[in-house]
Amino acid sequence: MQIKIAEGEYEYTRPPLKPWLLLEDKRVNLTEAITAQDRVIVADCLVEFLSFALKIPKETLCLCPWYEVASAYTYISTLNSPKFDFPFLNSNVKYKKEIWDYKGRTWYIWANIFARKYNWNLDLIAELDVDDAIALAQEIAVDDQLDKEWKWMTSEIAYQTKEGFKPLDRPNWMKYAELNKEIPMLKIRKDLMPSGIIIRFTPPTD
Repeated sequence: MQIKIAEGEYEYTRPPLKPWLLLEDKRVNLTEAITAQDRVIVADCLVEFLSFALKIPKETLCLCPWYEVASAYTYISTLNSPKFDFPFLNSNVKYKKEIWDYKGRTWYIWANIFARKYNWNLDLIAELDVDDAIALAQEIAVDDQLDKEWKWMTSEIAYQTKEGFKPLDRPNWMKYAELNKEIPMLKIRKDLMPSGIIIRFTPPTD
């Protein structure tokens, strides 16, 4: 697809895993800047994102109209989104940076997952399709969790509670969602009640 920006048209397709992860890091930086409401850093992060994605000099992007920049960012972000709703990406857990963290580590975290599991080299991992990579990473995480649960079940520690056996806790993305949750009944103030005749709906019965 063609993206019109900076008085030109640029071809863009979703990149493979490594450049996709590097671009995701830049998108996270932009999101953090927006949360902090720092306009200067937001602008810098937005230009950094598009410069990396489209290979356009930052100086050129700084001269573009804001609507072109915003449109290009929205298009690229949408195109780069995973095609499937992976539970693995919906853990709802805030990431806490550790002391050994560093800029650009995301790629090596993912590379380590596949290199350790499948003995793939970095060049092969870098060219993985994004959806394939996420799906495989999720399956690896499931295997690791189930293996931990099996080892936990066969250990004495799992049975040293008043209730007897205590299952090993699972990450949020592996837990069942609350289905058919009952909607609580709330009282409505009289001044908010609808005026006139109220007719209740009664579902038809067979």
